[in-house]
Amino acid sequence: MKDYQSELPYIGDISQLFDVRTYRLSGGRAEGVLAVEIWNGDRLTVTLLPDRGMDIYSVRYNNREMSWHSPAGIVHPAYYSSAGSQWLRTFQGGFLATCGLEWIGSADPDTAPGEGLHGRHNHTPAENISVKTEFDAAGEPVCVISGEVRHALLFGVRYTLKRTFRFRRNENSFSFTDEITNGGFADQPLYLLYHFNLGYPLISETAELMIDPVETVPANDYSAAFADEWQRITPPVPGYRQQNFYHVLGADSEGFRHYGVRNRAIGTEMTVSFSSPVIDRIFQWKNLASGDYVMGLEPVTPAMPAGEAEERGDLRFVAPGETVTNEFVFEFERAN
Repeated sequence: MKDYQSELPYIGDISQLFDVRTYRLSGGRAEGVLAVEIWNGDRLTVTLLPDRGMDIYSVRYNNREMSWHSPAGIVHPAYYSSAGSQWLRTFQGGFLATCGLEWIGSADPDTAPGEGLHGRHNHTPAENISVKTEFDAAGEPVCVISGEVRHALLFGVRYTLKRTFRFRRNENSFSFTDEITNGGFADQPLYLLYHFNLGYPLISETAELMIDPVETVPANDYSAAFADEWQRITPPVPGYRQQNFYHVLGADSEGFRHYGVRNRAIGTEMTVSFSSPVIDRIFQWKNLASGDYVMGLEPVTPAMPAGEAEERGDLRFVAPGETVTNEFVFEFERAN
């Protein structure tokens, strides 16, 4: 494959080789939602939604969708309701829906009054959005996209999450870094769930979970009855009752933890690598129900129910002025 500089004489605009587009959606409840779409010039196309917490709606590799999309579709954050489980009415799914930072899990009016299911982050528009293409020392284009999501309440939380994505031409991988800063004057609890939602055709009965846990813990009594089957993926089952597990992952010499999915039937392998000072486990949301066929593999802190986290000694606090930095790398390759 030719380098970018040698291909310049053949093109009139960079979009022939590496395309980044910013646009707003129109129609229905998606009206006005800001989107950024990146095509890496090869097999990878990613759609980000800055108006939905700088989250990732779509990842397509080799012209196949890797994500699960909710029947709600893309919804403008103005329709968000924090009441109970109303979050589900505007939960679009997508490759990533970030949950927190003030709450995760089911609504708990005693512990977190005013907070509904999974908190507000995925329904909060980003500020200070930047979309730019730079060139590295070799003259290859690199797209850098960033935005800041503010969590602020008078007499309460003052968190800012700055997310920065990086995409390189012809590399079927991408990364993002989160910098979560407590801008207040008191310790602040951090509730954080990276709700990665993987769907068909990546997830099917021919898929294999690439998870090598140090420890696996069922999230509830029902799931405990299926503790030996957490890796098993069946075709869609009408009325399937979801199963949930926590997998503690070991870190490599650079502090990264790894997991992924391989599906030889579509010739695809996806690996997620993350480094975090506060997260060492993923939450598995195994939901193989017909029409809601999704596998969530979600780095999380603390474990749920979140209302019991402090009593368990599982709640991380962020000091005034402290920044927690989490890094993620996603790699896609052919699987034979």
